[in-house]
Amino acid sequence: MVTCRVDGIASSDVGAILDGDFEIAVRTGLHCAPLVHADLGTAPSGAVRFSLGPFTTEADIDAAIRAMAAIAG
Repeated sequence: MVTCRVDGIASSDVGAILDGDFEIAVRTGLHCAPLVHADLGTAPSGAVRFSLGPFTTEADIDAAIRAMAAIAG
């Protein structure tokens, strides 16, 4: 599992871009941990969470990295 943010862009917007432009599904928001996000300074937008599974390939990971780099500029 990898959790990250893009400065200046709400996590929900990053998730929508990943879904719409790159066909990558992620979870966005506070992840049922609002107090943790408050302590980390990521509230109220939260973060973007990528979860890996047994069928996640190296190509999937590379695509996610390239997509986040494109979004972050």
